[in-house]
Amino acid sequence: MSWHLSFYVVLLLALVVNRVLAYRSKLAQVQHLPGPRWPFGPVTLISLLLPSSSWNGGAMLAWYNRPTLYTNYGSDTIAIVPWLYGAPMMSTRSVEVSKQVLGFKSDWEKTPELVAALAMFGENLFSCYKDRWSRHRRIVQPGFTNKLYAQVWDESVRVYYDMIRSEGWADKTSFEIPNVPAITSKIALYLIASCGFGLPLTWTDTVGEKVRGLTLAQCFETSAGAVIPQSILPRWMWNFPLSYFRRVKEANLALESIVRRIIEKRRQEGPNPLAEANEKDVFSLLLNANDAEKDTKAALTDQELVANVFLLMLAGHAKAPPETTSRGLGSTLGFLACNPYAQDKAYEEIMSVTGGVRDPTFEDYDSLPYTLGCFLEGTRLIPSVPSIPRQAAIDTSLKIPEKDGRTTTLPIRTGTVMVADFMNISFNPEYYPSPEVYDPARWLDPNMEPGINFSYGPRVCVGKKFALTESLATLSMLLKDYKMEPILDAGETLADWRRRSLEENIEVSVGFGPGKFPVRLVKRI
Repeated sequence: MSWHLSFYVVLLLALVVNRVLAYRSKLAQVQHLPGPRWPFGPVTLISLLLPSSSWNGGAMLAWYNRPTLYTNYGSDTIAIVPWLYGAPMMSTRSVEVSKQVLGFKSDWEKTPELVAALAMFGENLFSCYKDRWSRHRRIVQPGFTNKLYAQVWDESVRVYYDMIRSEGWADKTSFEIPNVPAITSKIALYLIASCGFGLPLTWTDTVGEKVRGLTLAQCFETSAGAVIPQSILPRWMWNFPLSYFRRVKEANLALESIVRRIIEKRRQEGPNPLAEANEKDVFSLLLNANDAEKDTKAALTDQELVANVFLLMLAGHAKAPPETTSRGLGSTLGFLACNPYAQDKAYEEIMSVTGGVRDPTFEDYDSLPYTLGCFLEGTRLIPSVPSIPRQAAIDTSLKIPEKDGRTTTLPIRTGTVMVADFMNISFNPEYYPSPEVYDPARWLDPNMEPGINFSYGPRVCVGKKFALTESLATLSMLLKDYKMEPILDAGETLADWRRRSLEENIEVSVGFGPGKFPVRLVKRI
């Protein structure tokens, strides 16, 4: 054997030994929990670029593996350990474990990747933690009040009628909507423009002035659509002379410029430009709350205001990566289209509340639990945010409930990542019997696990009631006037349509949900 060949053999053996030792170390880090043993870590770039399969997690890890990801290993808390490349990761479909990880006073913090994904414009409510989070929450929270939610409902009704009239649907007994997510996304955008920023629009308006040739909506769609690439790729790579990189950089600059102009304009109008009765939009209240703290350490910088505005837009609209409201509402309309019984039950509830002689109002919110359940069930079956990772800030432990009723203590090392798997919590039969069934009535049970799709405890999503109010108002108006029908292919059943149009039509970006699909609306007589 030549010395060249001997060298390469020794090098290969050294690499194998290195990988074996590294793999054993990874197993020890996660206490040898059962779970998939794939070549690549699920959040590595190579795994995200490859399709999800039996040997790769990929971007669709939780979705495509939801029937077996936990049941194959007999545990609601597992560990995904890559043997070739990437860090190990724990994952849980246990609400009890997730609450320990997501709790405000827990020993867990946001992962650097998650912070980077939503801090492209600076620190904001989502990207910071603990004391810094409290500072941001103190400024942002006052904008979310019952006065705002009443306005959200009224604006939802106004946008609904404007949409029906502008699209030419008012005089039609039936018509097709070719792209449901596009419609729900536009509804969400116009509501965040009006209730979030005091910019009421008609259905045919564009959103705001142009900067660098882009409107606010265009800037946001481009920037939000690039959240994940901007969090993964190194900053120097964005200087490459590629059209995509240039377009994203232009959109970021234009978006920041537009928001700064709005801030400056509001400040020029005075510290309290709107009368108390009219101070309803979130942005005005955010600026007023910040001005009230301007001489304290709690006050946010202009850059932090820009970052929080981006966060509010992302949570409320996000057409490129649709989030809770737009994608959740789109999913719900899809599930209702193939569940006529649920539509009829919601219609009966709406009629019993309104008497069939008026539109539903915000005062009816608590009287429409089944209709609200239609939305909650849609977002359970296709969660807009499928999971949230956390990283152990110190050596700690978790209480793990076992199937036999016992509780075991799992030691956790500093730096270990645990994922609260909302997707598989939503399909856990322990919380949701017959989890594959679309059943809005399950949300009428006061003992039903409410889920944690809007996070949990003090850190519950600040825009939760905004999203629920907008969705309930839109659903109740739509179901009051129309029946929804799926547009079936020849020989296709309702179950086939659901699988093709919703479950096999998932798009992944910052948010998660079905892509383009059509439905038919038939006017109720």
